[in-house]
Amino acid sequence: MSSSDNFPLITLQPVADAGHFWVALMLEGDVALDSSVLTRVLGDYALAAALDDAVSCIAVVDPLLMDPALVGSLLPPGRLILRFPVAVAADAAQHATLGALQDAGLAMMATGFPEPDASLLPGLTSLAVTCPGRHVPAGFAEWLSKLPGPHLALGPTQDICPGFCKFHWRAGHEDTQAANTRGDPTSRSLLLKLLVLVAADADSAEIGGLIKHDANLAFHLLKLVNSPAFAPDSRITSFAQAIMLLGRRQLQRWVQLLLYARPPGSTVASPLLPRAALRASLMEALARRLQFSREQQDMAFMTGMFSLLEALFGMPIAEIIAQLSLDEAVAQALTVGDGPFGALLATVVASEGPPSPELAANLLGLGISREDWAAALSEAARWAVLVSREA
Repeated sequence: MSSSDNFPLITLQPVADAGHFWVALMLEGDVALDSSVLTRVLGDYALAAALDDAVSCIAVVDPLLMDPALVGSLLPPGRLILRFPVAVAADAAQHATLGALQDAGLAMMATGFPEPDASLLPGLTSLAVTCPGRHVPAGFAEWLSKLPGPHLALGPTQDICPGFCKFHWRAGHEDTQAANTRGDPTSRSLLLKLLVLVAADADSAEIGGLIKHDANLAFHLLKLVNSPAFAPDSRITSFAQAIMLLGRRQLQRWVQLLLYARPPGSTVASPLLPRAALRASLMEALARRLQFSREQQDMAFMTGMFSLLEALFGMPIAEIIAQLSLDEAVAQALTVGDGPFGALLATVVASEGPPSPELAANLLGLGISREDWAAALSEAARWAVLVSREA
């Protein structure tokens, strides 16, 4: 693989609203991002193609490195949000540069809490702030109310100010303890039984018979299999048809995703489903770049998907997977982090935050270049965004 010393190490973090629905992806680098990097990630790696009207990209950048003509065409107006220090937004000498980017259709978000008498960039609508927890300083709420938002909360979920995210956005993956969405244990048990049947290559009648035991499970199965994430050529209306058209490989993925589905009628999304989808898809993309076999790529996908079952069920992962006949390499990766899938999982988990030395070291150990990492991450995020619409 080619060297990538000049390409930044990037990560993509979800940005969710109060209902846990993904509203944006936040792109960060270990160095200041410029127009060429945004063009590569959003254009060449096709991340922009995955972002529909409901999902934007928040890029942490140095505005002085942005070419308005180059980046203004990457996404429709207002959908590419540039995030930069609040000191830049308060510096009148920078307003002309920022204004040119606004004229090109880019939205502006300042990071940090402005001084009480600050004169910010005209047209600035949003702040990205690290919430101070329960001890909110004087003037905090007043500054947030001066700008229409939506404002972005940074930092761990448990540190978000009470009430802040009822009206705004939060960045990053939610704490898995807070994200526990076990729902109906009967449906979860049926899904695990279904996974066993699919893995054992049971016949279609036996699989369909189990599905029919639970109306909610049946509803979710048909909803998901007809979603853009699987993009069937024609609408699927029965379980037998789904099994026949999808095949065992896709059916396994279908069932794995449904472990994390939100309860029927819920207006709050499952925070675990798109996160598990991102892990699974990213592990598969990395395995493909490492020239793993197709079977190994499927096992990498499964490892990523099952890596959040402990948070889902609230019980040790070893007890959960004891019910499944998993390959030993997958089981070892999930329980003790060993083997090739354990190394991939550690890399993916290390990417669930800003770029770090740990992530850089893991990629170096795997022999994955930074360009290949960026391409794999963009590919995985595209699928996770599709899945998040059904979360």
